[in-house]
Amino acid sequence: MRTHVGMKRRINEDHASVFTRENGRILLAIVADGMGGHKGGDTASRMAVEGMKRKFEEADIVTLSTHEGRAAWLSGTAELLNRELYEHSLEHEECRGMGTTLEAAIVSGAEATVCHLGDSRTYLIRRDGAVQLTKDHSLVNMLVENGEITEEEAVLHPKRNVIMKALGTDAEAEPDILPAELDRGTALLLCSDGLSNKLTGNEMADAVLSGGTAGERADALVGTANERGGEDNISVVLVDRGVREGDVR
Repeated sequence: MRTHVGMKRRINEDHASVFTRENGRILLAIVADGMGGHKGGDTASRMAVEGMKRKFEEADIVTLSTHEGRAAWLSGTAELLNRELYEHSLEHEECRGMGTTLEAAIVSGAEATVCHLGDSRTYLIRRDGAVQLTKDHSLVNMLVENGEITEEEAVLHPKRNVIMKALGTDAEAEPDILPAELDRGTALLLCSDGLSNKLTGNEMADAVLSGGTAGERADALVGTANERGGEDNISVVLVDRGVREGDVR
């Protein structure tokens, strides 16, 4: 796990963490990219991560051991945390309008279940490249899917930062819940848009497939994003199941 303020901003409104249960057999990875300024964005992403951790530690292990159980837990937890964040924003003037993206993945053995809100992303990295599992909850992505603009136009669109779904911005939240198979020879990569705006999926895959520890490869991803401008905060969580050729971990 790596999170970095980037090259242009003074405050890191991202929070990212990894938590485990059952001696590491069940893992929760989280990336949250806050919005709402210094006070609001930092508070929203921190509350999301801390809340997920608290609920994860309380969760029934049997529930976390199946996709159906993980899906129900992630959806329910996101709804509870959304209410907490929303009410906090109403009660604290400095946090009015705050919110955060949420990428949360529970990994149990070779199976993962992903919870997605916003424009942070989750990728499945394989030895033949990257597959983006999530779809951005953004205005420009909606326009692309409706055929109103091209993907090339979306990159420079003046409203490219407008998010259609997030945690805490509205009274209710409807996250996408996605299954993922993490067979030996794959990796799961969660990231904020500070990374995905600077590297393509295949460039991320190249970095993950390169030499070094998981931490060193996460550092390389952050370093490349910073070398290309680093205008935003950057967060990465890499869950590696031996994606590199010859890796037997």
